[in-house]
Amino acid sequence: MDYETPGGGAVPPNNYKGMAIASLVLGIVALVVPIPVLDVIAGVVGLFLAGISMKHKAGGLAVAGLVLSILGTIAAIQFTLQFYGVIPSPWDSFDVWF
Repeated sequence: MDYETPGGGAVPPNNYKGMAIASLVLGIVALVVPIPVLDVIAGVVGLFLAGISMKHKAGGLAVAGLVLSILGTIAAIQFTLQFYGVIPSPWDSFDVWF
């Protein structure tokens, strides 16, 4: 059975919802997995997929994927820079009291 709009054309399915879900999963991976290189890659790919799915109005999953991908990418870059000593860690300024 073919569903049609009142104008007579068939309703195209929203194939971009899968991209929105993928961006959400990659954003979660970018936040949770403790491997900075993998986090940056997952975050950038998640940003790309979220951008495409938001362009095609895939809904709130795309927005959540975008936010989590941004946060995961920023956290991974910050961790990497602190690990290699490019920026100081906030824990370096504390003295040991015992």
